[in-house]
Amino acid sequence: MDTQTRERARTALLDAGLQLWADGGWPAVTLARAGAASGVPVDEFDDEFPTDIDLTCGIFDEIIDERSSAMITAIGDAAPSMAQRLRACLTAMVDDVGADHRRAVVLSEPVGCPELIARRRSANRGFAGMVASHNVETRAEPEDLVAAGHFCLGGLGELVFAWLDPASPVDRDLVIDHGVRLFEACVRIK
Repeated sequence: MDTQTRERARTALLDAGLQLWADGGWPAVTLARAGAASGVPVDEFDDEFPTDIDLTCGIFDEIIDERSSAMITAIGDAAPSMAQRLRACLTAMVDDVGADHRRAVVLSEPVGCPELIARRRSANRGFAGMVASHNVETRAEPEDLVAAGHFCLGGLGELVFAWLDPASPVDRDLVIDHGVRLFEACVRIK
């Protein structure tokens, strides 16, 4: 399989796995199901995804890597105020989910899967660290900023899930506006 064909097949396999995850939770993601849904022979990816959980972790990693890159770029392009950096960061995150609602799966706690729990915790530490390192204008201690980042990430996840709930009045702009206010309030508390 040439490089371009392999990349298309990998993308199709990950997409099928993401659909399985969105429809049935992380336990629904199996190589056999994703291969059948995508038409990709999974034995072509034994080196990268030797087990079902490796495929699930690959999906998680892909989403987090893309989302983090977009958030870092948005922060770098934002005006140098804490509020503007937070707004840019949250907008990038919300727009990532808005482009494909299935990608919200990485915001849920993957109870029962130690590999995903470790990845989620690592991603959350990275996000909290990003908040801390880009908000130096506040007088809060670095550990307070990190704690605020973790606390707000939980609330932001719930706001995103409310936005995705058709019965909820929460919309995209409300997620971003309240997310920024929540972060600002937390980092200013001492």
